[in-house]
Amino acid sequence: MNLETSYIFKSKRLGFRNWKESDIPKMAKISGDAEIMRFFPAVATFEQTKEFVFRMQKMFEERHYCYFAVEELKSKKFIGFIGLCFQDYEAQFTPCTDIGWRLDKKFWNKGYATEGAKRCLEYAFQVLELEKIIATAPKINEPSISVMKKIGMQKKLEFKHFKLKDFPKIEECVCYEIQQ
Repeated sequence: MNLETSYIFKSKRLGFRNWKESDIPKMAKISGDAEIMRFFPAVATFEQTKEFVFRMQKMFEERHYCYFAVEELKSKKFIGFIGLCFQDYEAQFTPCTDIGWRLDKKFWNKGYATEGAKRCLEYAFQVLELEKIIATAPKINEPSISVMKKIGMQKKLEFKHFKLKDFPKIEECVCYEIQQ
């Protein structure tokens, strides 16, 4: 089978697809890296990553979007995820669809998060016809906030994330938004 046919869509350098079981160990390595996960309460276990992948597969089936598995087109290497996720945790801006990314650090500082997020916004607005997309991050997560700004998102509010109340370093968060 030609791998290219498995992409839901592409950007200039990236291919976006649904998850395969073979992605789990690769994503577990990324989500298990303390440097990559420094703005989260903890690194993810293999089992948590497996649950995440299955949740994304189910979300894609139900909503036609998820945090997509992403490959670098040139090398066909799995680099992490960039995509959309339905959120319904308790907050003043939920339920909503958010945009997020988590990449292997070997692929940082190449513009992939920005390129991929822009392409995901096009998919959200032109194909899925969603009205708005949000993004959240701890206030100290400057790299992600920078991507939010680069893709045209505007700061909507600051809030204390209830899921992070036991982690004062990352509890103070920002919410950015972009509308179609």
